[in-house]
Amino acid sequence: MSDRLAFVGDVHLEPDDPLLDPFLRFLDGLGRKCSRIIFTGDLFSVWLGRRELEQPHHVALLAKLSELRERGVALRYIEGNHDFRIGYSHAAELFDGVGPETLTESFGGLSILVAHGDLANSSDLRYRRWRGFARSWLIWRIFNVLPRKGRIRLAEATERRMRSTNLEHKREFPREEVLAYAASFLAAGHDLVVLGHFHEEHDLHLDNGRVIVLPEWKGSRRHLEVSAGGEISFVDCR
Repeated sequence: MSDRLAFVGDVHLEPDDPLLDPFLRFLDGLGRKCSRIIFTGDLFSVWLGRRELEQPHHVALLAKLSELRERGVALRYIEGNHDFRIGYSHAAELFDGVGPETLTESFGGLSILVAHGDLANSSDLRYRRWRGFARSWLIWRIFNVLPRKGRIRLAEATERRMRSTNLEHKREFPREEVLAYAASFLAAGHDLVVLGHFHEEHDLHLDNGRVIVLPEWKGSRRHLEVSAGGEISFVDCR
């Protein structure tokens, strides 16, 4: 295993997903060359932070993550907009750190700020209201009163509805909003900001640092790596 840091963007694995096995093989290979892996959220189409709600595709991937940690790979996770309370249920066992909004990492001489990216577009007020509602303690407590199958069906139905809403904020990459969002982190002393969420690959430069947006894994089969010397590159695994 070499001393490299990898970032993996949105995967959105679904039940019976034909790309589950290819992704597991990808992680197995990635864990043989990288000492650290950071996932920027949304590994699954829906991931609820309760063990009893895990389905076979969750179980298979979480077993692979556990195997990687046993091999000495450090794993960190940022909760995406399809993730709910992962830190409370999986932080100690699967990850070396889980951030609800951001994480910081020092590697290769760089100070790196990592975020999912769903809060980058400050003009998307509808999503921000939904995020605050869906993640509130009260809603979570009410949700967990429902029977197991009812919770799974409700979460999956909500995810399907969300795909077709708020389309005006999904048609184009909000470049200026992303740069403004990242600028505050760069001004605080970070050298690099890494985001997911937008499913597009972008490498943006400001006077005081760099902003990289990861592509979604399924369509691109690409991820980001940082070497011990601070070299940054996208890697194609196809």
